[in-house]
Amino acid sequence: MNFSPVWQSLIAIILMVVIAYGSRVLGLLIMARVPLGPRVRRFIDAMSSSVLIAVITPIIVHGDGGVRIAAIAAGTVAIILRSPLVSIALGMFCAAGWRWLFTI
Repeated sequence: MNFSPVWQSLIAIILMVVIAYGSRVLGLLIMARVPLGPRVRRFIDAMSSSVLIAVITPIIVHGDGGVRIAAIAAGTVAIILRSPLVSIALGMFCAAGWRWLFTI
């Protein structure tokens, strides 16, 4: 069975959504019976971030310069300003600018 890259990507995204949502729901159901200390709470909060990193890393590694510039800019702004909205907007602006300038 040979799937096109579009279908492969769609299946991968759906599986990641199911895993991310399932880990949150199952984590909360299991942890409802366990006392939530600071270490346990940090573990639960880190699960969704690790899935997000697993999705973004291959895109950055295999992407073009626009993706890399956008990731560096968005990451820097997110660390300095701690504003997700500003970092996402800057990342989108950098990627669009790169493609506008270098895709001629």
